[in-house]
Amino acid sequence: MNPNAREETFREALRLALGKAVGEEWEEMAARPVRRPVSLTARVRMRRILSGRSAGRTKRGMLTKVGIAVLAVLSVLAMLGMALRPVREAFIDTIITWYSTHFGVRYETAEPVPETVEEVVLPAWLPDGWTLETNFFTAYLYSHTILDADGHKIFLDQHVVKPDEEMDRFDNREVAIETVLLNGTTAAKLFSYADGRCALTWTDRYAFILKTNGKTADASMLIRIAQSMEERTKS
Repeated sequence: MNPNAREETFREALRLALGKAVGEEWEEMAARPVRRPVSLTARVRMRRILSGRSAGRTKRGMLTKVGIAVLAVLSVLAMLGMALRPVREAFIDTIITWYSTHFGVRYETAEPVPETVEEVVLPAWLPDGWTLETNFFTAYLYSHTILDADGHKIFLDQHVVKPDEEMDRFDNREVAIETVLLNGTTAAKLFSYADGRCALTWTDRYAFILKTNGKTADASMLIRIAQSMEERTKS
């Protein structure tokens, strides 16, 4: 017999003998009652190694599974991200420009927005004794008045957004402006005037504006009305 062939035969016999010995010891160890028994996956992997099958295929299979799992998680996160309101509202950026007598408001959009009012959003909550009436409406604007028995009024407007056009104006005399969160997620601009008037504006596919004409309705009332509207847009 060729010396090289004899050496190869000897190595194969030695490998088989060692494999059998280690395999028997492994099976005995796996069968012992221990606190953490050896998993079926670990046993299968050891049998593959002892039988001489390549571990590379196992690693590639595991990496493939991990990759698929990561992609699935990213897909779910992406869908959740689109459902989250801050992500959706990032499509519309409210720009306020200061003039000598007023604030001019225009809107910049990163995504298409409705060109007409396709859905009218009304409050799900109103203060006791207050009712809502429709002033007028067009394809681009719905105007409502919320009023009480004494004739005090809150004005509610919902209008389409026309990118890069200055669409709204707010009096800038003796006014403080702050950002508030509706339902903890939606950014809104609150205008508080020295004479007691308030205005609240926010965007979600459309622009929404709540305004008072006196001290009878305060900022907390406007915020609660706006939050009831935002809850409706979630459903």
